[in-house]
Amino acid sequence: MKKLILLITLIFISGCIEKPHNPYQKEFAGLLLNFRANLDEAENISVYPDEKTLKDILLSDVVEEIGIAYIANETENAFYLAASYELAYKLTIINKYYFNKVKPIDSISINISSDAFDIAMEEKPIILLLGPSKTNVTAVTARNYVIMAEGGNFTEINRTYTNLDLSVDKILLVLMKD
Repeated sequence: MKKLILLITLIFISGCIEKPHNPYQKEFAGLLLNFRANLDEAENISVYPDEKTLKDILLSDVVEEIGIAYIANETENAFYLAASYELAYKLTIINKYYFNKVKPIDSISINISSDAFDIAMEEKPIILLLGPSKTNVTAVTARNYVIMAEGGNFTEINRTYTNLDLSVDKILLVLMKD
């Protein structure tokens, strides 16, 4: 009898213990998603002018397609590829959740940053990835149907992600908030 009471007590206690916090995972739409960067750090990335503007641009009913643009650079291309994959995969889940459909996502190589503003429109906003060759800040800026994910430092000392990963994950975290 004592063993049975001990077993029931252990089962009850184990059900009350919270899972340890994993800063690289977030539950969304019934899925446990893994992220490249520490989400606790990504939450601290600034969004200009504000998170509502970012959501209004990317989660608008009129959006038919989303472009992910970058300025090709031999030393940064691999980072842009990883960020593009992260965005495309999770934007697909986000759009399926909010709109019950998948919106096409296009990858675009551009020559200069202003090209993104020339091609962006309400129906096809552009997420512009900018690495340290083009910026020295780490932030997210939403303006004129362009979302700039700026990662001013690609150093991975004591971590396995870059500041661009933090900016990209900040965009995704904002979109996942109800």
